[in-house]
Amino acid sequence: MASVVPVAKAISLCDHHVGYRDGKVDLYGLFNAIRPQSGYPYTRGRFCLFAQLINGLGPVPFFVDIRSAETDELVWTTEVRQLQFPDRTTVVQVALSIEGCRFDRPGLYVLELFCDNTWVCDTQVLLR
Repeated sequence: MASVVPVAKAISLCDHHVGYRDGKVDLYGLFNAIRPQSGYPYTRGRFCLFAQLINGLGPVPFFVDIRSAETDELVWTTEVRQLQFPDRTTVVQVALSIEGCRFDRPGLYVLELFCDNTWVCDTQVLLR
């Protein structure tokens, strides 16, 4: 079966998520900005990128890049993982933990989700 790249219904950043067998998900500590208690460089212990994807088909590899919006410098990338879309109408939820991401300076950062090496969606986080 050929794979089809999905589209995003939603993408969020949070401190923690809990998934349930019935498909529901609780997201805790939603955020779009971080104010470190100490200076820079700042290493974020752990946070979660949560996305809902639809219209994909078959096995679809995905990864997330984090880039400085100002310089386009790659700050972090995840390993390539696999999603499975049984049909085009199934919503697939992705909860990806990002641990130990280092931010060298304050500013705006873009978290980009790629499926099959194709940009699908992004979100931003402001480090103050």
